[in-house]
Amino acid sequence: MSDAPEGILVIHKPRGMTSHDVVQLTRSALGVRQIGHSGTLDPIAEGVLVLLVGKATKYQQAAQAHPKRYEAVMRLGIQTDTGDAWGNSIKTAPVPPLDRHHVEAVLASLVGPLSQVPPVFSAVKVRGRPLYWWARRGSPLTVPPRIVQIFAAELLELSGDQLTCRVECSRGTYMRCLAELIAERLGTVGHVHQLIRLAVGPWDLSQAHTVDWLRSSTPQEIRASLTPVGQAM
Repeated sequence: MSDAPEGILVIHKPRGMTSHDVVQLTRSALGVRQIGHSGTLDPIAEGVLVLLVGKATKYQQAAQAHPKRYEAVMRLGIQTDTGDAWGNSIKTAPVPPLDRHHVEAVLASLVGPLSQVPPVFSAVKVRGRPLYWWARRGSPLTVPPRIVQIFAAELLELSGDQLTCRVECSRGTYMRCLAELIAERLGTVGHVHQLIRLAVGPWDLSQAHTVDWLRSSTPQEIRASLTPVGQAM
């Protein structure tokens, strides 16, 4: 084994941590600065975060290009400024009676190319700062819409003012925007209540190490868990 660690490490990011928090924790655990990841997960979200360690970072764009798979619980009737359950309510609306057939038809209508404007509370950078930096200072900025791709959208559960769905989508897709669009097409407003990323391309939760494992493992144990880039990609 070379002195410098290199490879891919899949982590199950818990709710409450940022993706950057996980990167920093891994840097500290391995004693290496050069670590990237396959795409930011919001603090409210949990799930698969693919880390690229050492020289593997040169494959970061390729890793980010993989489709993502999510399971989202969406709450209808309340819209928030952040698009998720941790934001402040900015709008309420009645939730019309919903039946499974109608919700499934709305989800089916999303499959294909879709135009999305990144949320003002997102990590997209404008003038060298992420959008959330501007929004938190009372000067929210917007960026042009982007075309994303929804490959599949499946209803898992419908209960009262909540629906749970599984979505497979391209990179750059914001589930918060998708939740608001679904709510709009159902005749109300809504937000993401819970979100888990099940997979990034070939990497899924079955391969993911916990943050507790990361904290308690030795550098040698973590190195041994790195997957060579050639094998992973």
